Amino acid sequence: MVTWMKLLLSLSGFVAVLQPTASSESTLLPTAGSGVLVNAIDKVKSTYRNWVGPTIGQPDRGDWACYRRAHIMDKCPVGFSYKWKMCWTQCPLQYPVQCGMECIRQNDDCGIEVYAKTVNVVQTAISLATMGLFGQLTTVAKGIVDGAKCLRAMIGNIKMLNSYIRGLKVYDPQIPFDKVMALLYHTSYFTIDFPVAIAMCLGHSYPEALDPASWMVDTMQLMLGEILDHGDSIIRGWDRFKAFLHRVNFTQPLSELNETDISSLRTGLDSNSTCGHELKRLTDRTWMTVAQMKRKNPGITQDELRIAMYESDLMLRDIPIVTNNCMEQMISESSEDTAYQTRDTLRKTLGVIVDDLINKGRSDNGTSLTAKEYTRVVADKLAMTIFVVSLFDETGIVGIVTEYIQPICGPTQFIGEIDDGDDPYTLGLNMVRNAFQGSKLSWRRKGDGVVTIMFESIDTKPVTVNIYSGGRKIDEKDVPAGGNATWKSNVTTLGGKSLYLDRWRPGFLGLPGTGGGSLKLWVPRAYEGGHLDLSVKINVS
Repeated sequence: MVTWMKLLLSLSGFVAVLQPTASSESTLLPTAGSGVLVNAIDKVKSTYRNWVGPTIGQPDRGDWACYRRAHIMDKCPVGFSYKWKMCWTQCPLQYPVQCGMECIRQNDDCGIEVYAKTVNVVQTAISLATMGLFGQLTTVAKGIVDGAKCLRAMIGNIKMLNSYIRGLKVYDPQIPFDKVMALLYHTSYFTIDFPVAIAMCLGHSYPEALDPASWMVDTMQLMLGEILDHGDSIIRGWDRFKAFLHRVNFTQPLSELNETDISSLRTGLDSNSTCGHELKRLTDRTWMTVAQMKRKNPGITQDELRIAMYESDLMLRDIPIVTNNCMEQMISESSEDTAYQTRDTLRKTLGVIVDDLINKGRSDNGTSLTAKEYTRVVADKLAMTIFVVSLFDETGIVGIVTEYIQPICGPTQFIGEIDDGDDPYTLGLNMVRNAFQGSKLSWRRKGDGVVTIMFESIDTKPVTVNIYSGGRKIDEKDVPAGGNATWKSNVTTLGGKSLYLDRWRPGFLGLPGTGGGSLKLWVPRAYEGGHLDLSVKINVS
């Protein structure tokens, strides 16, 4: 008789749901050929305050502008607007003002902007960015001993899985073994992380991770049983970890180690950092998610794939949270400003990976690749995951991220939900020159969804404030000399876009101009409503 079992576990940020199962325990076990479950039940948890910070809105290497990325589509993904039967990038925080097919820097004038790049040059830059990124990472990864990188991945998996199991037992200390195993079978540890690690360790093709063979399922079940029986003791020292590998008959990687590798692995066992391993899990989830979408819908188009990915929890929630969770480690290694910059570069890197994986969904002759064909195409890209897990936690984060990401004018991605704050860093509030100096903000992620801009003028002349959202002018507000004015909107309309202000003011011979300064910030999406108050000072400038 089929029973419905629903176990909600709100602990350590995980929400676990046990799906309908038969009463027989055997029906809970995955079988060879069943494929992976992309929508696994474990969720990442935010461990560090998420603010926009001071660096995400800075132009890349001082470039004046960028061309807006465009796709010929009937329905647009998140971060794009529809015009001329195409989806155009909403101008990102780095270049917040729309100027035709370009986006320009804060405080630049579209009317006099001269930008020499051509579309062909931009497309070449995009291609070179991707080639440079993965080419560099592939080269670095090939210098790492296979056995060492394999066991680092396994250690990371065990650490994360032990943390998840501890959470289950805190919620229910008497939870039976079979229920824990049933829950674990529906987590991404079982459906993604262990299959990828085993395939990497044994030199098997990555399509086998997408559709694990029976021997791989047996190995994973044996590993899970050992981890449940022995818990953290498995990773309390090299000898215990080596004994675990012998018990599960997974000894091949041990034969490839030298003394330097063993010393490095001992250090990894003692480390409490999981930042690098979580980043590896993200990259694994990314390509597995795309591959599984193609498996479930073999005829899915590139446009449909792009929309689905851009609206997925992976893009809107997981990548922002995991990259932000690295902040504490990055701050300890450098400074807060440098940590924000490194975090934002990580997010750009993952953005390039996502777009490249989506674009790799078609063959050279234009036909759609099957899931397994696609997985073979992206196999070389997985050097990224090997690189990250092999180096991040061991040598630190600062200085590892490459500089191969070119200034591509895509949408601002992976900012995620922003935590409460009144500091300018909360939403990346930035003012250039004097026109709006002294302005302040207050953001709350839970609220009524109202956005209020309160203008307070100490100027001797009346001004008209231009209001831009996502690079496009949406309104203007007249503010009298020495007076006040209020403008209102909502988070639903403005969320997930840059908000930019400049103003027209009478100048020489009474002619109006906008040269006195500007203000910009990010308006987040808020699943619990949100509320933003922006107090804008208008000065003589």
